[in-house]
Amino acid sequence: MAGCSASTSSGALKVPKKGSPFPSVHASPPPPASCKSDVLSILLGNAKAAAHAVRYPINFQNISAVACTLDGFPEVSFFGKSYSIRVGAQATQNHGTPQHVVTIQPEGIATALLSLENATRYPGGCRQTRVGGILVRPPGLTRSVRLPLSVLACANPKYHVLTVNAVVLGQPAVAE
Repeated sequence: MAGCSASTSSGALKVPKKGSPFPSVHASPPPPASCKSDVLSILLGNAKAAAHAVRYPINFQNISAVACTLDGFPEVSFFGKSYSIRVGAQATQNHGTPQHVVTIQPEGIATALLSLENATRYPGGCRQTRVGGILVRPPGLTRSVRLPLSVLACANPKYHVLTVNAVVLGQPAVAE
């Protein structure tokens, strides 16, 4: 076959050098790229009551034709009824949940569990207020998505009523 190898004057074959333009038979496909904002559909799942809190799954669905990855914790915070003002403290990351790279196949889902403590448990300094929703920024991305959620929250950022887990593959059961 022309171009694949050459003979020396002794008749021995020359093996192409490393970096040869000829691909290896055992080459692995490149790993999936990080998910981009335009390939994720982000939805808030159904609430599940737990002791002194309500838990919501935040679902990240890959709506592209190729797999992509997420790694870590989404950033989550409340916003006011006008959708323009951030209210209270950003969600605390629950480092009791392991963080690792999650590969989301096309139409697949990854989930981060959001826990919302009951704001009525806090003293008057919490400045309880009704919010219009949450801002969710997927791990490693810069664009946030607004999701509607009318709940009572603490406007005072010293009171942390939101906790978020790392993203995991699939839709985990919402623990009690």
